[in-house]
Amino acid sequence: MTRVIVPIPLGSVIRAGIVGAAVLVYFALVGLIERFADLNLVSDQITLGRLLLVLPPFVVGYVVTRPRIVGGERKTASTATGALAGTLAGAVAAGAFVGTVLAAEWIDVTRIREVFIAVTPGLIEFVTFEAGLGTGLLILVVLGMAAGGLGGAAQAADRVATSALAIGAITVILMGLLQRIVPIALQELGIEPDFLYSSSTRSLTWSGAVGLFVVAGAGNLLWRRSGPETRDRVRTAMTERAPVKAAILLAILAVLLVLPLLVGSVISQVLGSVMVFVLLGLGLNIVVGYAGLLDLGYVAFFAFGAYMTALLTGATLNTTTGSAAPAFSMDLNFYVAIWVVVIMAAGVGLLIGAPVLRLRGDYLAIVTLGLGEIVRVLAESRWLQPVVGGPQGMRGVTDAAIGSYSFQRPPQHFYYLAFAFVILAVIVSSRLAASRIGRAWNAMREDEQVADAMGVSTTRYKLLAFAMGGAVGSLGGALFAVQIGSLTPASFQILVSITALAVVILGGLGSLPGVVAGAAVLIGLPGLLREFEEFRLLIYGAVLVAIMILRPQGLLPNVRRSRELHEEEVEQDAWLKSKGEPEALATVVAGGELGVEVEDETE
Repeated sequence: MTRVIVPIPLGSVIRAGIVGAAVLVYFALVGLIERFADLNLVSDQITLGRLLLVLPPFVVGYVVTRPRIVGGERKTASTATGALAGTLAGAVAAGAFVGTVLAAEWIDVTRIREVFIAVTPGLIEFVTFEAGLGTGLLILVVLGMAAGGLGGAAQAADRVATSALAIGAITVILMGLLQRIVPIALQELGIEPDFLYSSSTRSLTWSGAVGLFVVAGAGNLLWRRSGPETRDRVRTAMTERAPVKAAILLAILAVLLVLPLLVGSVISQVLGSVMVFVLLGLGLNIVVGYAGLLDLGYVAFFAFGAYMTALLTGATLNTTTGSAAPAFSMDLNFYVAIWVVVIMAAGVGLLIGAPVLRLRGDYLAIVTLGLGEIVRVLAESRWLQPVVGGPQGMRGVTDAAIGSYSFQRPPQHFYYLAFAFVILAVIVSSRLAASRIGRAWNAMREDEQVADAMGVSTTRYKLLAFAMGGAVGSLGGALFAVQIGSLTPASFQILVSITALAVVILGGLGSLPGVVAGAAVLIGLPGLLREFEEFRLLIYGAVLVAIMILRPQGLLPNVRRSRELHEEEVEQDAWLKSKGEPEALATVVAGGELGVEVEDETE
């Protein structure tokens, strides 16, 4: 194994540390640190607030010692030098944050709070560990250095061991955050949660945390040893053997069917909301993922489906004196009305798509955004108030009952109704993707002019994409109306469109499993972790930025789009392999730079 010396500028270490300090200051200013100061993860010693104090130094230590390209080859720092560089970066991050705390004390916290209301004396006490300003800040610097050193060592250490440790730690943190959910689910199964969670602090016990860490880490090691091979065998079996594929799908279906019976009403309520956004994501995936038409006004179909379902099934208007009949209403059965809503939503999709046929990219996004806002304004207007109730909205939406079996309450019943429509939408979407229509959409998405030149009627297929996407999206609105039982324009803000688009992007454009995964992450996790409700938009933004940087193809990407994104990278890797092992390089350490000894990974 060849050793080389690669210069890492001290400026990079300092800049990384300053970025880490800026993140710490941001956490403090928006209230994240103090808000979660008492959220115990493990016993009462490890809290989420403490974790947020050491997370930025760990990340900057991890990033600053990332592998570098030397002579066309990827070089990885040794563990010792990685730990050294990470420690310096962590010291800079913690030191700069300490300077900010001292400045806040000098200026006076009460004066700062006039601008940043999250800055309180309690926050200062927390970040100084209630040990006094001098001792507490010294502890903070030491913890920052330790976290940065650990991050640098993790970057340079053996990947197998690092991955196992990381999975173990993430599992412990996640199970600690789910302290309101997992114990209830265990009790529903007849299992006492005392072996994992403390009855006094509600957090993980030390024995439970260690057990989860060991089990998750060992599972990761086993997966690395035999997981990829097992996954390939399953894929081959599902591709070549229809009975195996059918058995696997039936097993997944059985798990999803019994899930609400095992997890209780609270989680079932969240799962119902996830199903609604899965429907929205599936519809928007047709427009954006298949056809490549960036639609930011998708909330229009959501609102249309909800209000039309209410009107066709006999809902009433909210008034100051009670309730009143709308100017237009019918009393159809839900299972008749839903198909009328779908057909009418497809017509609305045609009406929205017709004016924007010649627009693409950002222009299309802006115009559809305006159309979505028009629908919201109309729902709030006095002009349509006799029909949809204006700002006061509607109530008494059908519960979609079959006989005496209501799908509105309890939440488990609604889950089954939504699940049935999700299965229907998945079947329709998958058949569309595999059909001639889907191939035309793909061609149009890749290059509209070339597709038009090859005989694809772009006008026809654009309108068809808007119609089909609107029809599926209206199903989400209809089920939302059934779930809530009442409607107001406040439920149809532009944020719905942004969330649906985030679901599609996070999961992977054009990927049906990706839509489900995106909805589970963006809707399911915040729904389970109610403590993060006020920071939902912040989490959305952070998740999207991270996905765009680390995994632009999405969590469960479409195979074709994943290949397109990585095509250039694969060509570069093939070129590097064709060159063979490069000659060892020696670089003299320049002044003002930190020399880091690295190991050539090429044998």
